[in-house]
Amino acid sequence: MSLFESMKGVPLPTTEAERNELAVTESSHGIWDYHLSRRSNIMRSLCGAPTMPTAIPVSAWGEQPAEKLPRRPMYCESCARLAWPEGNADKGTT
Repeated sequence: MSLFESMKGVPLPTTEAERNELAVTESSHGIWDYHLSRRSNIMRSLCGAPTMPTAIPVSAWGEQPAEKLPRRPMYCESCARLAWPEGNADKGTT
């Protein structure tokens, strides 16, 4: 699947509020390596890593799947600190 095919169905932000919303993105360097990005810059994480869009909701940030996978998902701590400097209890869009 090409990068352009993976972008199909990803809604483009139209308002300033939508552009600032957080989105869970996946590292372009490997699978199950998740970051947070602003919707206005979905191809770059908050920590600066190159990323690709996912369909994972921000509310699922940090969750580990019940299935046995070859590797556990990793969630970028730097992105979490940048997104939620006061802690990520509410996982809001700020």
